Amino acid sequence: MSPSSWQEWIAWAGIVIPLIALAWSAVFYVRAKRREVHHQEYQRFFEITDHLGQQGGSIASKMAAAYELRKYPEYKEVILNICEKAPVTGGAAKMLAEEMEATASFLSKKND
Repeated sequence: MSPSSWQEWIAWAGIVIPLIALAWSAVFYVRAKRREVHHQEYQRFFEITDHLGQQGGSIASKMAAAYELRKYPEYKEVILNICEKAPVTGGAAKMLAEEMEATASFLSKKND
């Protein structure tokens, strides 16, 4: 090989190797970001279910929490258990029970 072809190989390596390193870094960054987003979604789901299960509080906020559960179809089984089996008591309990039934119905139909 002539010196010019070695120089070309070195030049190509000088371009390709940093690009490979950059792509590798981007892949790991995206994976880490996905894990972070998934964890944040789980925390939000937990906060919603915690709010729904707390004693007291307004029925309107609990209805909104029941409605918000529709955004988490990956927790379908848990949400259906909550909506179908959780006792609903207190003032305006019928409204909350209806919202929880609507959420259970929505999730049941969504993946069928």
